[in-house]
Amino acid sequence: MPFHRSSAGPGGLPPEIAFLRGEGVESRLLIRAAADAAKAGTDAATALLNAGLMEEAAYYRALARALGAPYLAGPIRFGPGLRFPESLVTGLAPLASDSAVPWVVAPRGQIIASLLGSPRRIGPVAITSPTHLREAVFAAIPKRVADYATQDRAWHAPGQANARESAVWWLLVLALTLTAGLSLWAALPAPLARAAVLIVQSLFLALTTVRLAALAIAAPITAAVPPLTDSALPVYTVLVPLYREAAVVQALLRALAALDYPVLCSNLT
Repeated sequence: MPFHRSSAGPGGLPPEIAFLRGEGVESRLLIRAAADAAKAGTDAATALLNAGLMEEAAYYRALARALGAPYLAGPIRFGPGLRFPESLVTGLAPLASDSAVPWVVAPRGQIIASLLGSPRRIGPVAITSPTHLREAVFAAIPKRVADYATQDRAWHAPGQANARESAVWWLLVLALTLTAGLSLWAALPAPLARAAVLIVQSLFLALTTVRLAALAIAAPITAAVPPLTDSALPVYTVLVPLYREAAVVQALLRALAALDYPVLCSNLT
């Protein structure tokens, strides 16, 4: 989804962070977040949280107060319409029928600005953070989450779903190919057989000559391209969901830490 920059709120700040002034957040942090968002091409709330200028839970508590909505910090009782991954992608999930409000929302980016501009548009909701919503969904439907993770490759790349092919099948194809080649060779007259041998040898000689010539040709010299500065690099979010994989966590953390890329925020939950 393309990001549409929201209009400035009070004090020239984007509305998704402008309301935090009333919560006592320092103006210098909000100004920095707005500047980071402009450089990265993202929204100011994401820039604020990714830079570690404010805790995620504190931000969403403040957002709930600004919207006059309850904030869910503890266990979340979902309704029957819970979906994975749709509920996490949209940041919207149904609550149990006996809850005070029918929905829980973990908004991001432009949706936050829309809610602040017109909080009645979606009706009564509860607010929570995206991290807490994700943890609650994983805890509520762990089997569905695991099934989705294992079947995702089969759904989106069926040609790559089965990594292992039957070795017997390939051995059978190889044996049939060799048998057909030998039978054809035996059926050829002697002059044609010698001609076929000469053709094959000529092809191998030509390939060998090309490879030797390639070794003798110097590689073209290309001008060195100066590396981009950290501020010019695009922003990527790396999500690494784990389920019952404690044995590989340490190796995974070492691999992630070895990535040669600037880190805006490391949120390990």
